[in-house]
Amino acid sequence: MSTLAEIVYNIIAPIFLVVAVGFVADRQFDVDARALSRLLVYVFTPILIFEGVAYSDLSGGEAGQLVAVAIVMSVGVALVAWLVARLVRFDRHTASAFTLSATLINAGNYGLPLNRFAFGSAGEERALVFFIATVVVSYTLGVFLASFGRLSARLALRNVFAVPLVYAALIGLAVNLGDVEIPLPVRRAVGLLADATIPVMLTVLGVQLSRASVRGRIQPILLASALRLLVGPLIAVGLVVLLQIDGLTRQVAIVQSAMPTAVVTGVLAVEFGSDAELVTATILVSTLASSITLTVLLSWLM
Repeated sequence: MSTLAEIVYNIIAPIFLVVAVGFVADRQFDVDARALSRLLVYVFTPILIFEGVAYSDLSGGEAGQLVAVAIVMSVGVALVAWLVARLVRFDRHTASAFTLSATLINAGNYGLPLNRFAFGSAGEERALVFFIATVVVSYTLGVFLASFGRLSARLALRNVFAVPLVYAALIGLAVNLGDVEIPLPVRRAVGLLADATIPVMLTVLGVQLSRASVRGRIQPILLASALRLLVGPLIAVGLVVLLQIDGLTRQVAIVQSAMPTAVVTGVLAVEFGSDAELVTATILVSTLASSITLTVLLSWLM
């Protein structure tokens, strides 16, 4: 079992240092966060997803287990969050942002490097499969929730088909299953763009955190953060036992389920008219709190 200090120094700190670069850059240069976010949604992340699916060497069994945990856990948290929102009597606009914040996981810009530092390249490969599944959730259920705060269910569902992430995953799957040979210049270009995705994501996270404020929204922010950081991994622990997942795949599935609210949550909130202030504040609180919860979780798993 690794000591808490080692985990913070070797795994958590490098991630927060890159986030700090984005934070400081925004304070100094007033970075265009919307432009960067749109590049992530429509360029960088689809390329990363395509590459991850197209060139994955994981067995179908392991990949299927990770996908199952990611989707079932996300839907489970969404249902719990929506129930809590109804019990607390949030209005529809707040309830959609609250549920969105609790559901979407930062399994990419935070989860991928953390699993790489904690478990090596094999851990990162498994984390990428989990991330791909959460991306599908983000750009289906997430888009619906972000839109549902101000649109009808039909119009919210229409927005789901306007983003490219799912299509990138399907094309990557076709390349993988069909053993399609991609020309070397194209493959290298894809690799360069995919490699840039995580640094850009971490930078955008820093920019978002520099603009976040928790004033006046403490109850929904703390509730959403608690659901994201505590209920997610609890559901994942039950699922890995139920599905008999063990070894490194078990560790990655639980750690990824404990990630804070995703950066893309703020992007979707702005893009589709949800409560962006509530979402951004939850990203801030859950990300800061995760430095504690993830350290404790890793000390238990490693």
